[in-house]
Amino acid sequence: MHAIKLFGTSFVLLLVGCANINGYVKMYQGNEVTPNMKSIIKGVYGYRDGSLANEMVRIVEVNGRKVPHQWGVAEGANMVSVLPGTYTVKVLWVHGYQSIDYYSYDTLKIVAKPNCTYNIHSKISVKNQDVYFGVISFPSMEIGNQNCDQPIELDRETTPKLI
Repeated sequence: MHAIKLFGTSFVLLLVGCANINGYVKMYQGNEVTPNMKSIIKGVYGYRDGSLANEMVRIVEVNGRKVPHQWGVAEGANMVSVLPGTYTVKVLWVHGYQSIDYYSYDTLKIVAKPNCTYNIHSKISVKNQDVYFGVISFPSMEIGNQNCDQPIELDRETTPKLI
């Protein structure tokens, strides 16, 4: 009986440790660290950023690990925190237009530095119906002269299409 209670408690703590709370997920193990020691990766869409409306950029995977789902919203999270390092981040872009929801997925490489926030923005080419993603980086906290720039990759072979 005690083993069942212990397992249940451990399972709940495991779920809470990587839970999606209001669109935010901590994607590293251990206790929460201060903003100057971690990186924030955030999906940004200007119209209704992270609302229940179907216009949003969501982070759905980090290094192949699925981001926990937020109830009532598209898969993934608005924002994840990671420790410094190199990450492959899969994003979902959802855009509602004339009663139709358009979805597009893409993966981006982000070299996360401490005390940096990386905003992932979507852009659309109406002519070709191509979706592009860009990353804007800036210090999370104003301490010292923090450089959050990303390496530029120009060898992109494909551009995601609307589906």
